[in-house]
Amino acid sequence: MSARPGNWGLLELGRDPLPGDPQEVATEAAHYRDLAQEIRSQVARLRELASGTNELVGKFAPEVRESAEELAAHLGQAQGRFDTVAEQLDRWHPELEHGRIETGSLLRRAEDAKHEAAVNEPSGTPVDPADPAAVAADQARSTRLQQATSELNALVSQCRTLLDDVNGVGDDVARKIEDASSDNLEDSWWDRNVRSFIHEHADFLKLIADVLTWVATGLAIAVLLLSNPAGWIALAAIALTAGAMVIHTALAANGDGSWADVGMDAFALVTFGAGRLLTSGAKTALAAREGMAAFSAASRTARQAFASASGLVGKAGAWLTRSNLVARNLRGAGAALSRFQQVRGQNLVGDVPLLSWLSFGEKQGALLHQAIQTSVRQHGPGLLLNGALAMSNGARAAFLAGTTADVAGKIVNPSFPGIRPDGAPLLPGVPAVDQWLQEHTVHGAPVFR
Repeated sequence: MSARPGNWGLLELGRDPLPGDPQEVATEAAHYRDLAQEIRSQVARLRELASGTNELVGKFAPEVRESAEELAAHLGQAQGRFDTVAEQLDRWHPELEHGRIETGSLLRRAEDAKHEAAVNEPSGTPVDPADPAAVAADQARSTRLQQATSELNALVSQCRTLLDDVNGVGDDVARKIEDASSDNLEDSWWDRNVRSFIHEHADFLKLIADVLTWVATGLAIAVLLLSNPAGWIALAAIALTAGAMVIHTALAANGDGSWADVGMDAFALVTFGAGRLLTSGAKTALAAREGMAAFSAASRTARQAFASASGLVGKAGAWLTRSNLVARNLRGAGAALSRFQQVRGQNLVGDVPLLSWLSFGEKQGALLHQAIQTSVRQHGPGLLLNGALAMSNGARAAFLAGTTADVAGKIVNPSFPGIRPDGAPLLPGVPAVDQWLQEHTVHGAPVFR
């Protein structure tokens, strides 16, 4: 439940003073109560094991019983923590609901009083003292204005008293939950420092991850729009997405984020990386086929040199220098290598249909696909060119899949938390989808301190 709209300034408040969700608090109370019951059951089993009333025998039975007793004692303390949290949250959620109802009522009454005061402000036209009816009407108006102003001041006072009472209960609940964690059951250094830091700065970390993913998307758009983008742009997009995935993974493992975000980042990296590899493979296959064509052309030219030579001496010279098997193959290999390096290393130029450009995510990918098709028409289909076409189409499919997932994720997921004055995300996403993801995401264990 987000912050309630309204002119809270009428009650001398900067925003909704009680933006929490009572039902969510009640749900958390039930969750902690269930955890406490499960721990209680496990403690009973461990104490049965430690008492020796079971059939545990063997060399290590005494050590196992001792460890079971120690573990039962620690779990018993954890059970006490969860029992206290459940009890205090059960105490808090009705108080929160009562406070929200009452402050909402006070706000509506304040808005009515403000309206009443506004309509009874002096008109600015002097009242004729000689007109008894006008004087009486003005006195009635003034009385209504004073009553509305007094009502507004009284509502501010009532709201302040109400919030003191509600926040007093909230502070007491928080204190008792904190006291429940002040026992001999110590959290690890990792829990106290790393996990606690992640939990306390979860919104800021989410904001950083959102910035990284949006900048990565911006760089991907730059790659799409530029005809020959610098290589560092794509590498930067990959690095930023990887950084966002690291943050999302830490948040999800800590119970402060969704594994769906991690999955989206991983999918983006896989599709982006697969697209680059497939494009590189397609270009290599095309270069290899063009190299084979260059080899054949050079060998054919060497044979023709022998056929075109005149006289015995001329043919002997042509055979010795160009047309014998070794010379032919050496010339062909040199031509093949040169052509392979030329095709493999060149930046393709030319025009391509806009739809093809957009479907590959970059002009070079569309030009490569066009070059492969041209090579097929020149040399006919074969293993290399068929493979190049398959890899090129695979790169296009990877780009379209990754782009679809990225756009869908940015539409349905809220982005840039805490940016708005009421603490809401800058981009709200689709609340129903966000709620479903929260309900169907496995979160980490809670952090106490």
